[in-house]
Amino acid sequence: MINVIPKPNNITFKKGDCFIYKDRVLLHIDPELADIEKFVSKCLGVKTEKADDESHIEFIFDDTLPEEVYTLRAEGYEAKIFAGSYSGAFYGLMTLSQLLLSDRDDSETLTCPQLIIEKDSPKYSWRGLQLDESRHFFGKETVKKYLDFMAMYKLNRFHWHLTDDQGWRIEIEKYPLLTEIGSYRKGSQLHAWNCPEYEEIPHFGYYTKDDIREIIAYAKERCIEIIPEIDFPAHCASAIAAYNDLACRNIPCEVFDFCGDVLAKEKGLKNWNRPLCLGKDKTLDFVKDVVDEVADLFPFPYFHIGGDEAPTNEWKKCPDCQKRIKDNKLKNEVNLQAWFTNEINAFLKSKGKTMIGWNEVLASKSTDTDVIGQYWVSQNDKNVLRHLKNGGKIILSKHKSFYFDMAYDYCTPKETYTYEPEKSKIKKELKKGVLGVEGEMWTEWITNEDHVFFMLFNRGLALSENAWTNRKDFKDFKSRLQSHKAFMDKMGIYYGNDHITMKKNKGLKKRQAKKYGFTVKHNDAEFRLDGIHNKNMRVKAKQALKEKKKREEYEKNAKGIDELIDSALLKAAGYILEEDA
Repeated sequence: MINVIPKPNNITFKKGDCFIYKDRVLLHIDPELADIEKFVSKCLGVKTEKADDESHIEFIFDDTLPEEVYTLRAEGYEAKIFAGSYSGAFYGLMTLSQLLLSDRDDSETLTCPQLIIEKDSPKYSWRGLQLDESRHFFGKETVKKYLDFMAMYKLNRFHWHLTDDQGWRIEIEKYPLLTEIGSYRKGSQLHAWNCPEYEEIPHFGYYTKDDIREIIAYAKERCIEIIPEIDFPAHCASAIAAYNDLACRNIPCEVFDFCGDVLAKEKGLKNWNRPLCLGKDKTLDFVKDVVDEVADLFPFPYFHIGGDEAPTNEWKKCPDCQKRIKDNKLKNEVNLQAWFTNEINAFLKSKGKTMIGWNEVLASKSTDTDVIGQYWVSQNDKNVLRHLKNGGKIILSKHKSFYFDMAYDYCTPKETYTYEPEKSKIKKELKKGVLGVEGEMWTEWITNEDHVFFMLFNRGLALSENAWTNRKDFKDFKSRLQSHKAFMDKMGIYYGNDHITMKKNKGLKKRQAKKYGFTVKHNDAEFRLDGIHNKNMRVKAKQALKEKKKREEYEKNAKGIDELIDSALLKAAGYILEEDA
């Protein structure tokens, strides 16, 4: 058995082992694949020397192999990787690194079974992973670590959710208030959608265009395309807080410091969930200006506009929106959103981009068929099936299988691993329209890097194998998982204990309800609420509690602290005066 994830599709084993000596690795790379050199020593943890004749690791250009495809031969004292593209060479190296490092020890050699992996190629072209940084902003180093994880497991599409109601995270030069105002909120709702707890600690942060360029370069080196998501016409509270007149009614408002309506009701907020006004030309100009700057920044073919969960109440009452419906002979507000979607789609196409939107953008039959739909809802959606029948394309992110912000009790690794299009009534003849699969990491209740990776490992690996491997075996997959904790340690990635992340916890919801008065569906309660089972995280939790108690004690005794300080200063000054005398 080899512990490679995703499991290669065509493996032939030979007797004996392949050995690569650590102290002097001779490396030969065909010029067409030269860019792979910088990753060899980094991935294998060895020093390399260039060699023309004899070599221990060789990258051979083979123009018969398509993009992303590689052949690997590990025999005797050498490993040869054949590829017709940089991405093929890169994925061959990722496989070799897992083969040689999965059973590490202190010996003089890196060792793996002698084998041939012939023309290993992915099942899907779209192997995606999303990160939501609107709800919680993590910063460049976390994103780079996320990309490293993706690269190791041959995931090639990074869906970057940069704007939403709770924060605007990307610099737009033409509209500076989007980051000056829209990137800041005064607090955060805690734990779950139906939880009224609130933390009054400001949350802020955004990426400059130089930050974005740095991350783009980092991703390209790892064969990852980035899909920016800038949400329109709903989930725009952070934009409307910055520019109030983007909504149907020009009402002063703030960036949301809550998710859903529980805290909104407690705060007495009415009509808080408002979309952009689709009747004003000024709003349309704003959207195109933002799309223009973002599209020019990202050198990749896709652009995500969100398009989900747009309420129509404001549009029904807005004279500008109703005029737009009348002037364009639209049937209703659903068709108004379709009109808007098609307008932005045409603008994106003029810039060489393909639009992606969530299920909801397909609700109208008039939506352009070249818009890619992202299928997220848990129920089966007839609009998606109609879109496929009309020749449209989709990405599969079905809720129960690919929403990694969900508790492990709800979205299990097995659900992720075993999902196939047929589970959503996508028949064989429609599967050609399925680009691939993508895991979603929403962060309403995920506040730090450790928690992100806790939710990702091991479902991210299950996603990887689902997206790449044709013949899957979940039992075999589980047996290979254990060795990959060494890779997580090497990358500084936190992972949970197996009894949390691999099994259903039948008593979890009862304990939550008894302890908190609510149950958690969108977050792994065992990490945040029901106790942290990992020793290191328990220590962190105890330290945080200790610091909190110290702070509370300090604040309790802080009355008159200014007077005490002034008194101490005066006393010190008196001593000095006495000494001078």
